[in-house]
Amino acid sequence: MVETKRVSGFNENACTRCGICLNKCPVLQYSLDKSKTEIKRLIEGKETSEVLFKCNTCFSCNIYCPEDANPYQLILERWNDLYFIRGAPSLYTFVCPTREPNIWQLLNIFLSTTEKRWILRWIYNTPDPDKPILLIGNYTHLFPFIIGGSKLLEYFSPVDLIDHWEGGAYLYQGGFLDVVQRIAQNTKEDFDRWSNKKIVATLDAVQYIYQEVHPKEMGVNHHQEFESFQDWMLNMLNSGELTINNKLDLIVTIHDNCYSKVSNGKYWKAPREIIKKCGCRIVEMEHNKQDSLCCGFGAGASWVRNISIPFDIIYEGIKKFEEAENTGAQALVSYCGGCIYLLWATRELLGSKIDIFHIIEILRMAIGEELNYPDDHIERAWDIIAIITYEWIISLFKPNFSIKTVSYDEEKSTFRPRDHIFLKLIRISFNSALIRKVYRKFFLLMMRILNTR
Repeated sequence: MVETKRVSGFNENACTRCGICLNKCPVLQYSLDKSKTEIKRLIEGKETSEVLFKCNTCFSCNIYCPEDANPYQLILERWNDLYFIRGAPSLYTFVCPTREPNIWQLLNIFLSTTEKRWILRWIYNTPDPDKPILLIGNYTHLFPFIIGGSKLLEYFSPVDLIDHWEGGAYLYQGGFLDVVQRIAQNTKEDFDRWSNKKIVATLDAVQYIYQEVHPKEMGVNHHQEFESFQDWMLNMLNSGELTINNKLDLIVTIHDNCYSKVSNGKYWKAPREIIKKCGCRIVEMEHNKQDSLCCGFGAGASWVRNISIPFDIIYEGIKKFEEAENTGAQALVSYCGGCIYLLWATRELLGSKIDIFHIIEILRMAIGEELNYPDDHIERAWDIIAIITYEWIISLFKPNFSIKTVSYDEEKSTFRPRDHIFLKLIRISFNSALIRKVYRKFFLLMMRILNTR
């Protein structure tokens, strides 16, 4: 593996220390004077009062910066510094496919036979050089029924290598920059073995990571053309390759994920056009596009105590639900698979009634495909809540750690989980409506007690 040099995405020379980035931040909302002080301390590497512990990693500060200095990347650099001092919190094992037990390994206990067949086919697929590759991705993997069995897959060679870590997208968001660089090098080795000229990603974040972050910040260049699945779907609709057979007649609101804010918001347009073509009417939330609030995932990056991470995440996610429900929309639509699993978990913990769809599901329904909605999602949400609960409990007895390997051991495949009896008991208990009700109250109580936001 050829070693490459990482370059900071923050342009210190361009930064005037004006503080506008933190002043306009939809989460911090600092006074201008405090913002100036905090940005100066961040640049100098000094301790800040709250920035590193309250930032939701939503990218908005980059949009607000009048000098294009990329203050978001400054925060990531400081988190990267802290990672070498303190390591990753033990609960991060949850999203590390190279450590055990992780969410993908544990979820295998609950996957249906059909889901396992889809996933194994995608994992061991030898890409057809005459078709573009579709990167299913770590988080679409959690809800394979979102796209599994769809005719949309016929246009691609679907690949699901979870140790690609979404190109490092979610670790990048948490400031694990040196780990992301290793992931960039690892994925390049895989891509270079494939002769496919085009790679389509179900997450816009992944397209951005491969196309922008890897070459500009990690020193790793890929020779393939990258496209987001949203752009591909819209192009297929506009060309007539895909035909709308079932106008949905839904009033929806849209969750703009954090990565949608990069590259001057180029990812906002396609989802809205797709949704409109499918027969839906859009009502926007108070915070949308450049001001959009995080689904909650980002709160896990700026952790203070391992014990509080799940509660901080849901606390932030509740803000999103309050805004979505206030629009009067029938459904909340996300075009990010990483947001979907947290949105569904939050929906079930809140007992919310608003429908949640991935944009792929909106298109599938509009072209006439049948979904087992919402049953599949509700059951999977409780699978994930059970896994989060299990991982949280065992993480309380483990120390912080360093991510030493970025590729999983084929001999200890993530699809051969141990017999996690305690996890199975938790999940079985959640089949009871009474237990779910009690657990909701417990979780929301703990959130109020442990909240550090």
